[in-house]
Amino acid sequence: MAGFPTYGRFFYLARAALNPPTSLCKKLFPTIGEWHDRQAAKELNPGNPIQPTVTENAFEQVIMMFRKSFIHDSVLMMELYPCYPIWQHSIFSDPAYLSFKRQVHIIA
Repeated sequence: MAGFPTYGRFFYLARAALNPPTSLCKKLFPTIGEWHDRQAAKELNPGNPIQPTVTENAFEQVIMMFRKSFIHDSVLMMELYPCYPIWQHSIFSDPAYLSFKRQVHIIA
């Protein structure tokens, strides 16, 4: 599995055990939280003729998982490709990100 520790048919990345701060996740795709709140309000109102679909809920979950994965992987990708312009974005100089980055380096 490309150098990852394997356990049977699964692989394990130690950094995945560390969740990025919620405040940091909210800065990446910030409107997904608003969308989630609107979807939850629709589900709580059974009289509303417009109900969220399975696809909408699944898409929301994918984006929420993607932003965590992106933040996790950005720490190591930044070292491999330090000249990429994306690293100039303000999220990567945020104190919460810098603290998370230090923690990932301890684990990884």
